[in-house]
Amino acid sequence: MVGLGVVALFAAANAAVPLASFALVSLVLMIAVRLWGRLSLRGLEVSLECDTLKLFVGDSMSVGARIANHKALPVWVRLEVVRPRVRVGDSGMVVGGGEVGAVSEVFREESGEGVGGEAGLLPFEEISGGWRLRGLRRGVFRLGPAFIHAGDMLGLYKKEKKLPYSWEIVMYPRLVALRNFDVPFRDYFGIHPSKGIIEDPAWYEGTREYSGNRPARAIHWKASARYGKLQEKIFEPTSHQKVFFILEGLGFRHVQDQAGFEKALEVCASLAVRLAETGASFGIAVDCAVKGFPAILPLGRGPEHLGMLLEVLARCEFERGQSIAQLIGSVGVQGAGFVILARSPSESTERFFALPSARRNRILFVFARTAAENGEAGEGGEAREAGAVANQESAAQAQSGPSIAVLDEGARLNLEDEASGKGLRYPAVFFSDIVEAEGVRLDQGGADGLPGGGWS
Repeated sequence: MVGLGVVALFAAANAAVPLASFALVSLVLMIAVRLWGRLSLRGLEVSLECDTLKLFVGDSMSVGARIANHKALPVWVRLEVVRPRVRVGDSGMVVGGGEVGAVSEVFREESGEGVGGEAGLLPFEEISGGWRLRGLRRGVFRLGPAFIHAGDMLGLYKKEKKLPYSWEIVMYPRLVALRNFDVPFRDYFGIHPSKGIIEDPAWYEGTREYSGNRPARAIHWKASARYGKLQEKIFEPTSHQKVFFILEGLGFRHVQDQAGFEKALEVCASLAVRLAETGASFGIAVDCAVKGFPAILPLGRGPEHLGMLLEVLARCEFERGQSIAQLIGSVGVQGAGFVILARSPSESTERFFALPSARRNRILFVFARTAAENGEAGEGGEAREAGAVANQESAAQAQSGPSIAVLDEGARLNLEDEASGKGLRYPAVFFSDIVEAEGVRLDQGGADGLPGGGWS
C-alpha cells in the first residue's frame, strides 16, 4: 500500500492523470479490503454442540455448529475443531494397523463437509452445519478447542479467534456379539437371578425410568430433576445374582499383548451388559492404571452403575496399577461369584485353587488364549500376585462364612468337561467359546446422532 501511495503522488506531480487515478483507486480498494478483514470477526455469533460425550467404539457422534452474521458486511468464514490423534501402539489404545509410532486418527468423518468446512455469509445471514464422526479407539480424548477464521470475500485478509468449546469424549470398549452363554452362578433355592422375594430398602442400587406401577414414594426426585424424566429408585432384592469381574492385565503386559488386552476389555464390557439386562448386580476390579477414575467398582446394578463400569474399562491404561488383592480388600464382595478374565492358563490361575472348595465353586475363568497358544507357564511375578489374591480371598471367606452364590452343578460339570478337554482342571471358557465369529457386531444402542451434512 505504501508503494501505491508513492506511485499516486509521483503520477499526480507529473500530471500523469491515468496512472495517478489507477494508483489511487487501487490504494483505496486495498485499504477497504484490509479494513473489511479486520472487521470480519465483529458481529459473528458461533455456537457448537455435541450430541453425546460417551459412546462405544464403532458408534457415531454428531457435532453441530451455527454461525450468525449480525452486521451489514458479508464475510468468508471457516470453522475448525481440533480432533485428537494418537500414536499406534500407545498404551490403552487399540492397535488397529500401521507401523508402531505412526499417528492415527481417533475419529473418522462419515458424512458432511467435515469440521473445517468453508462458507460465505451475507449480511445478517445465519447458517448451520452438522457432521458425523465415528469413534475408532477406546479411551478418553479431548475434542477441541475450536477456531473460527473470518475475512473478506476475496480471501486476502483473514483473522482467527479461539472459541471456548472443548469436550472430553469417553469411548467405551466395542461390544461384541456373545454366543448363548450365561454366567453359571445361581443362588440358593434355585431363585432366578433377576428375581427376588422382597426388595430390601437398605440396599439402594441406582435409578431407572419410572414405570408407573410403583407408589410415589419410590420416585427419586433429585435424579428426576437431573435427567428431566421421572426416575424411580432400584433396591437390591433379598436374593439375586451377584458377579464380580476381575480383569488381570499382568499376563497381557508380560508379553506386550495390547491387542489381546483390548479384546479382554470388549468381552468384559459385553458380559456386563448382558448381566445388566438380567437385573444382576456386578462390580469390577482391574490391576491396570485407570485415568481419573478408581480401579475398583463395588457391587451395584442399574443403567447408571453399568455406565460407571464401562467408564472404568474405557479409562483403563496398559500400565500396571494396584494389585487385585489390595483392591478387593477395600470393598465388600460377600456372596458374589467371580469372573476372572486373563490372557491364558498359567501358574497364577492355579493359585486360586488354594482356596476352599466352596469358594472355588464361585470362580469362572475366561481366557483369551489356551496354554498351548500361550507357550509359557507363567512368571514368578504372576504367581506372587495371584497368590496374594488367593490369600485375600481366603480371608474374605473366613469373614463372610458360607458362600451364597455357587456354580450351578450342571453348568459347572459341563464347563469342567470342556475345560478338561483343553488341559484344564477347573471351570473355564475361552474367548473363542463365547464370542461370535469376527465380523458379527452387536447393536450397541449408542446415542442417536443428527444427520450429517454441510452448511445450510
